Amino acid sequence: MNIKRGLFRLWLVCGLLFAAAIMFFSYEQIVSEFRKSNLLAEIPADATALIPVTCKDARGALGVDYELDKDVKEKTPDALCWYMMKTFRANYPQYADLSDEDIVTKTYGDVGVPLHLAHPWRNLFGLLGFAFGVPIFVLVIGSAFVWAFSGFSRRAT
Repeated sequence: MNIKRGLFRLWLVCGLLFAAAIMFFSYEQIVSEFRKSNLLAEIPADATALIPVTCKDARGALGVDYELDKDVKEKTPDALCWYMMKTFRANYPQYADLSDEDIVTKTYGDVGVPLHLAHPWRNLFGLLGFAFGVPIFVLVIGSAFVWAFSGFSRRAT
């Protein structure tokens, strides 16, 4: 029975060290996700999203339907043209069946600026599941081996 107790203690120490190492190395990633979610929460609900389109694909009139980047002076094919949601929907009817959020995600991805929404709690719980799930898996496997090998021991007479 001392072997079982010793293996359990070894598992406990190694499992806690493993979980601490995972948390230590993932701390900055988790903190940055929470900061990112706080920034997104500060955007007012009535804020209007600007929709980017490459200027070679722009429709409508400059200054009426869309604007150029603030540091761009003239319309070039590589520049980005920015639409308000209302004028974007009027000039691009093929997006009529998409929600505003889907349009924003798709158009930003199309111009090479993919948006990644912050999910800090999902990431944190996934990390915790990994940090504590692996040691629990090792405990189950180790217990199975201890149980299997204890069947080979001599019986006390």
